[in-house]
Amino acid sequence: MFEDLLAEQNIDIAALSRLSGVGYNYIYKIVMNQTDVGRCGIDTYKKIGDIFHMSLDDLYAYKEEYYNKKIYYKDQSEWQCSDFGRLNAELNKMILIAIDYSLSKRSMSRDRSIGKKISMEITAIRFEKLSEQTKCIMTAILNQQKCLNEFTEKYKNLKGLRIQKPLKEELFLSQEPYDIFPSYLNMNIRY
Repeated sequence: MFEDLLAEQNIDIAALSRLSGVGYNYIYKIVMNQTDVGRCGIDTYKKIGDIFHMSLDDLYAYKEEYYNKKIYYKDQSEWQCSDFGRLNAELNKMILIAIDYSLSKRSMSRDRSIGKKISMEITAIRFEKLSEQTKCIMTAILNQQKCLNEFTEKYKNLKGLRIQKPLKEELFLSQEPYDIFPSYLNMNIRY
């Protein structure tokens, strides 16, 4: 969750653990959205806040803003096809950067720090918070890139994509779809 703050301060999870005096496992779980304050304790969050020069209130606000700004967590009940098109574009960008950074033997990425940040963000995605539409779009992208199994092996938090069922109703990503990508059609997505 703190990938933006970690990138700004140019530190990783191990360094955050060292600097805060909090065990690596706790820090890892917090950063990867696998736990929250209730499980780790307020003292742990205070120590993390000290590293980022943030109060507890600032950390809570950051967490709320984090979830509100991520397009893949937003409420999609009133979305139009252009909104889903924007979601598809954002997920495509993230996934392609992560593939290049994490799976390619010879990464083409010019900026490894962006690849690292995106990889951390993907690792922190909470699968259960994603809508069925988002899951199906991600599955279509990964099948289009022919790396669903390899990607979900690297990002185990997304392994549920391997068994993702197609949408019951057609999802349109544009008003006049070309339908040139079979992986999208297989998930009942018109693109």
